[in-house]
Amino acid sequence: MVNLGIGELRVDTSISAFLEEHRIRGYEVGPDQKTTIVTIANLLQEVAGNHAVALWGRTDAGYATDPLMVERHLIFAVTRMQIRMDTYPKWGDLVQIETWFQEEGRVSACRNWIIINQSTGEEIGRATSTWVMVNTLTRRLAKMPDEMRAKMEYLAPHPNRDVLPAAEVRQRIPDLVMPPEIEGPLQVARRSDMDMNGHINNVTYLGWALETVPPDVYLNYSLHEMEIDYKSECMAGQTVEALGSRVQEDTNGSGVLRFTHMLRRCDDTGCFELVRARTTWRPQHGKLQLH
Repeated sequence: MVNLGIGELRVDTSISAFLEEHRIRGYEVGPDQKTTIVTIANLLQEVAGNHAVALWGRTDAGYATDPLMVERHLIFAVTRMQIRMDTYPKWGDLVQIETWFQEEGRVSACRNWIIINQSTGEEIGRATSTWVMVNTLTRRLAKMPDEMRAKMEYLAPHPNRDVLPAAEVRQRIPDLVMPPEIEGPLQVARRSDMDMNGHINNVTYLGWALETVPPDVYLNYSLHEMEIDYKSECMAGQTVEALGSRVQEDTNGSGVLRFTHMLRRCDDTGCFELVRARTTWRPQHGKLQLH
């Protein structure tokens, strides 16, 4: 085990993982003093970036980019993320996040996370994501260089270490039937929403999508899971529409609710889907169930 200051990197024949602890700050929680899914997604992104920096160092270009990728104008871009939270840490809680990556086909890679509340010792969440390489000059998908793939395969766990059952990941999110049940407020992509790779930060889309959740659900239910497919990118200054609908399904009286969400931008040439998402909500203990 190597202490790297920003976390710990464990490498052996069975697992390669990075551990980092984070104290929940006051500006990372909502009115109930608990973190939101947006805070969790930001922490996952931060730990993933620190893991990459611990492996191949920091560069002046891009976000957590290997020097080989900088030479070839390549960056990693997330195409899908699935976050499942059983409980959310509160202000002042100490959380430990463990992350690792592994191969997923010939053109993509997978990154996984486990979240532990150090204050209680309880595992509170898991997440998985799929990443591809994009050429920054053409903004198109690119093949992962053989040298990069070999490096990742060497550092990945053997065999693969999945955080969620295979049958419960990468499930297709259905099309949003138009007209939608819910129209959220129009969002304007700000320059401050851009990340180090020059596009709108992927976590920003989560917050926009959640604007289509009805207030009674947001106040009386807990967001158990969010699945996001990233379809396209938008740039600063563009206007984004947030649309959503409740999924009608039999939940065997559990009170669980599900919604589908879509973000899109429209201009004179048509409308372009940016993000498609699905959220699963569970009644909060002691809260009134409102429908």
